[in-house]
Amino acid sequence: MFRVVGEINMKKYISDKNFLAGFIFFFVSAFYLISAFQIETKNLVSVEADFMPIIYGSLLLTTSIVLMITSFFKIRNTVVNKENKETDWKRIFSVIGLVFVYVLLMQYIGFIVTSIPFLFCLSVLLTPLYIKKNYIVYSIFSIVLPILAYFLFSYYLNLTMPSGFLF
Repeated sequence: MFRVVGEINMKKYISDKNFLAGFIFFFVSAFYLISAFQIETKNLVSVEADFMPIIYGSLLLTTSIVLMITSFFKIRNTVVNKENKETDWKRIFSVIGLVFVYVLLMQYIGFIVTSIPFLFCLSVLLTPLYIKKNYIVYSIFSIVLPILAYFLFSYYLNLTMPSGFLF
């Protein structure tokens, strides 16, 4: 009897998309982080070639752990109910098209001006249908994040961001 309960619980975790994504990205980020620490540096400047890969790997590892933990507690506290397992192809192709247009326009219009509508549309598009859309939060997020990223990368890390004819 205990074995059956354990198997049912394991099926709940494996079938949960967030837990499974966190589990997969945990190993991907661990491999990426190990590889980042193996990048050869010359110790000539304070920010070497391994700096950003280590930052990205650490952030990915941290977010994958947080995703697994939050999914674990969410799954543990919910009752098993059948979800609609159909793939939303319209949403998938919309995101792919949106990313394609974003990358294409960024070199002409610029990072900030292109990122604001991209993030807003992506937020609206990826919000599940059963959750009420909060356009004020989407707007604030879409404006603050690109501006913050632009100034962080441009002035703190001295990296050039794509700038077009507008900004």
